[in-house]
Amino acid sequence: MYLGLKEMAHEKLRYGLLSGVLLLIALVVFMLAGLANGLSTGNRQAVDQWRAQQVYLNKNANQTLTASQLTLADQKYVQGAHVAPLASLSGTLRTTKNHQKTTASAFATSRKSFLMPKVTKGHAINGANQLIISAGLVNDGYHLGQKVRIGTTTHSVKIVGIYQTSTYSIAPTVYTDISTLNRLKGSPITSGKQQPINAFVTQASHFKTKQHGSLERLSIATFIDNLPGYSAEQLTLNTMIYFLFAIALAVIGIFMFVLTLQKQALFGVLKVQGIGTGHILSALLSQSIAMAVIGIGLGLGITVALAQIMPAGLPFVINWPQFGLYSGALLLAAVIGALLSWRTVAKIDPAVAIG
Repeated sequence: MYLGLKEMAHEKLRYGLLSGVLLLIALVVFMLAGLANGLSTGNRQAVDQWRAQQVYLNKNANQTLTASQLTLADQKYVQGAHVAPLASLSGTLRTTKNHQKTTASAFATSRKSFLMPKVTKGHAINGANQLIISAGLVNDGYHLGQKVRIGTTTHSVKIVGIYQTSTYSIAPTVYTDISTLNRLKGSPITSGKQQPINAFVTQASHFKTKQHGSLERLSIATFIDNLPGYSAEQLTLNTMIYFLFAIALAVIGIFMFVLTLQKQALFGVLKVQGIGTGHILSALLSQSIAMAVIGIGLGLGITVALAQIMPAGLPFVINWPQFGLYSGALLLAAVIGALLSWRTVAKIDPAVAIG
């Protein structure tokens, strides 16, 4: 190990260049991981905040919320302590005066439902035509007491409360009650058990009987996986990250192999002096680990610094356990890459190497 680190101190440019390559690979890995986490959070944050366990959809909806059509009366098939109806509407949130427009995901549930977010400013929904908004929309200029419209409707609702930041399908969320959302949708039924909804969300529940109409029960994990574009998006970004691990392994392996070939005479002299293959290999390993630690450390530091200055609209989230796992994977790739040279080192004949 001492010999390896001593050589690195002497050959700063050579080993600095490889550390720079590993830095770039680590930086790309961390940036992609942060973007993947940001997109994942942006798509599912509202669902995570429900703290639910199951979702009931129409069995013909291909496990997609917006395609599911149910009525409040379908709750008769579901038994549980916490069963909440859910209706959704994706559209443009726009003000009635200055025509400000923002894409939003609107949800509706019963006023006392566990799905209804806890208001941090203003008050909860206690009447018709009321709306509570995510804190993220406050930064876009929306405020308490403001009259807004959703989608193409001319029906306006009043913002009465603000809750914690929440997004669904990358768009900020708003909540109202079932009757109000159905009026916004232009539904002919805005009261009673025949009101249309999209789903039932529960914390712990089951079907009352074997015959349960057109309902299908999904776990929250399955529901999230079927969010539009969610699985494909995550698979694409994660595949890119895995390829970067393979690239890091290849770069280290090729560098160490070429370096071993260049230093065969030196290794031959070391073997003549009684230094075994194990000591030489440990020197190569120490060099690989040192370069990887430098590259990974700098890459992580730059990533954290960039995260502080990124635009608010860029979905980027640092997940420290995941970043730790990826750092370990890059370090392992560096170790494996160095070990690829062990056969070359073991086969060096001192007499032939020295000439």
